[in-house]
Amino acid sequence: MWRRPNAMKEGKMSEQLRWGFLSASSISHVVATDFQLAGIKIQAVGAREIAKANDFADKFGIPNRHEGYEALVADPEVDIVYISTLQSLHAEHALLAIRAGKHVLLEKPFTLNAAEAQAIRAAAESAGVFVMEAMWTRFLPMMTEVFRIIESGQIGEVRLSVADHSLYLPEHLVPRLWSPAAGGGALLDLGIYPISLFARLFGKEKAVTARGILTESGMDLTTSAIFEYQDGAQALMTTSMETSGSVNASIIGTKGRIEIERMFYEQTTFTVHENDLTSAPGTPSLVSSYEAKIEGRGMQYQALEVERCIRAGLTESPIMTLDETVSIMETMDEIRKQTGVKYPGE
Repeated sequence: MWRRPNAMKEGKMSEQLRWGFLSASSISHVVATDFQLAGIKIQAVGAREIAKANDFADKFGIPNRHEGYEALVADPEVDIVYISTLQSLHAEHALLAIRAGKHVLLEKPFTLNAAEAQAIRAAAESAGVFVMEAMWTRFLPMMTEVFRIIESGQIGEVRLSVADHSLYLPEHLVPRLWSPAAGGGALLDLGIYPISLFARLFGKEKAVTARGILTESGMDLTTSAIFEYQDGAQALMTTSMETSGSVNASIIGTKGRIEIERMFYEQTTFTVHENDLTSAPGTPSLVSSYEAKIEGRGMQYQALEVERCIRAGLTESPIMTLDETVSIMETMDEIRKQTGVKYPGE
């Protein structure tokens, strides 16, 4: 079982950090389960209805229950607020927590657009608190090993990546994805995973070309995009909420490639292939496989990173910086501009 790291032996930071959950959403149940596997302390939960807060707290043994989010962020026994409300409300609730002096882990997508992300970054810098997008994929042991292999040079210089995140999510199953008011569409919920992977691999693109098919309400049903980078590298993304795709990812270098299996953004398996120059030119051969298992879904690793950073006196994670989060939102703004997706008030 994964345990929390030993606390520092000095000052207030030797105490266990205490989390408050802003919302008792469905994803909060998954996150709370994983947090408990790692011994992470959930001190409080706040919901718009006290009955929901009580039900959530009873399930996970949480002592502090609050009706309303203002009460949650005002709780003096909360150090870090985890926010999992609708993405159309992310900016409002993140700013609420920051103004209360709390550290924040904010669900992906960070916001609806780059302007909201910039406002959160500015508020966090002014308040001197830690804020991070909950791109949990980046902190999984699987993804740590993927980037260790890349950095070792085993597959050479990475020149191409191809990723799909397409799931069948009809309106009657996930109505929020079909709602402009809720910040719907495939891109922000699903496409963000390939985009975040590409950003980590290549940095900021010099250009992106996107095409989309929209629903009657103007949300993107399917989006495809080609990313071009200053050094000539490319990446290709497909995302859809109309069809179930391969949901895998390829990372292709000059000496070989990494194939991440379905679901590529979770703790899953991958294979490493190297170019075999003794047979057909450039034919890759399988050299290794990764199949490590973890407890839970893996949401605990991002929280352990948050706590590590806070104990080290950092206000952002070097693995998921606020500048990169803002840049990713700018990329998605550009894709939405090209495909014609707009949210109320934009």
